[in-house]
Order: sequence, then C-alpha cells, then structure tokens
Amino acid sequence: MKINYSTSFHFLDLIGPSRGSVLTWHRRIKIALDAARGIEYLHEQCHPPVIHRDLKSSNILLDSNFNAKLSDFGLAVLGGAQNKNNIKLSGTLGYVAPEYMLDGKLSDKSDVYAFGVVLLELLLGRRPVEKEAPTECQSIVTWAMPQLTDRSKLPNIVDPVIQNTMDLKHLYQVYHT
Repeated sequence: MKINYSTSFHFLDLIGPSRGSVLTWHRRIKIALDAARGIEYLHEQCHPPVIHRDLKSSNILLDSNFNAKLSDFGLAVLGGAQNKNNIKLSGTLGYVAPEYMLDGKLSDKSDVYAFGVVLLELLLGRRPVEKEAPTECQSIVTWAMPQLTDRSKLPNIVDPVIQNTMDLKHLYQVYHT
C-alpha cells in the first residue's frame, strides 16, 4: 500500500461547529463503506488478522475527497495471539463491545460492534455516549435500539442535517445490514 504523505487528513467530526453539515448523506455512506473496507482488510486480508480495539469516529481520518482511512493502531492486537489473560481491557467508552467489557472476550466482532456505533453516529448525528443528567449517561446503542425495532421510525431519528436529502431506499438497506 502506497501512502501519499502530501495528502492532509482530518478527523471525522459530526459534533463540531459545522455539526456535520458538510457530510451529506452520500458522503456519510461513503465514509462508512471505506471504514468497513478497512476493517475487512484487517480481519480478512492480514495474516494473522488484526483486531483494532479502538475503532471510533475520531480514529477515522478523512482526506479532501472524504476518503476515509483507519488510524491509531496503538491498541491493535494480532487475532491469533489473543489470550484474555494477556490483553488488558482497552478501548473508548461507548464503542467497546459488551462481551469484551463484561467477559474480556476479544474477537474481530469487537471491531464490528464499534463500527456499528460509528455507523449510528453517522446516521443519527449523535455522540456515542450522551450525558442526560449530572450523574446519568446513555449510550447511542441503548437509545437507538427501541427506535430500530420499527422500520417506520427510522427516517424520524436520522440526523436532521441529512434528513431531507437522504435516499430512503438506501437508508432501509443500511437498516437491514
């Protein structure tokens, strides 16, 4: 893989001052596909496979054409070398898979869960964990699950920035994946 070091990259930011307004429906889907291809490469093409362990929106870099690249492999481990006694629980709150957090069971599915959280961020324009009260927080997954049980509610929970520009057919395709 050849890297062009003259290309500048920026972090994926849906919550900043522009509130993701530059990220149209099509750009968000492209970012999700690029990130999914990166995860697929790590899990399927690398030998031994690589588990990222800290996949999150701020570890997805965008170039000027909104091509997404995964970054920050500081917590990554080789898939074949995983032994829960040797691997310290790591990751970012809101992105860590429940089975990894509760049982220490690390697998490539941990990255897939984190990708699902990133996908929810892209679609909903919400943070992975939001503070509801001084002592209470709610994850985007906990909030979204009841909404996702009824397909007809889906267009109403999408980020208002893209709500009028999204393609409902594509939204439903993303919903089914």
